[in-house]
Amino acid sequence: MKSSRTTIAVSEEVKLSLMRLKIEERVKTFDELLRKMIVAYRKMKFLEASKRFREKMKEKGIGLEELLNE
Repeated sequence: MKSSRTTIAVSEEVKLSLMRLKIEERVKTFDELLRKMIVAYRKMKFLEASKRFREKMKEKGIGLEELLNE
């Protein structure tokens, strides 16, 4: 994948946090770190939506079996 260089403005505190995460995650580039962070964020949002969906199903008294049989 071809990449281009882009500069973004972040505080020194955020920059240091990103550097620490990069080291902790043992990734070579910030691009790789940010990609992992994006995947984790999307997974978190999906799980939140799934939880809300299950709660609504429970409120309405609908079970998974009923959804699959329709």
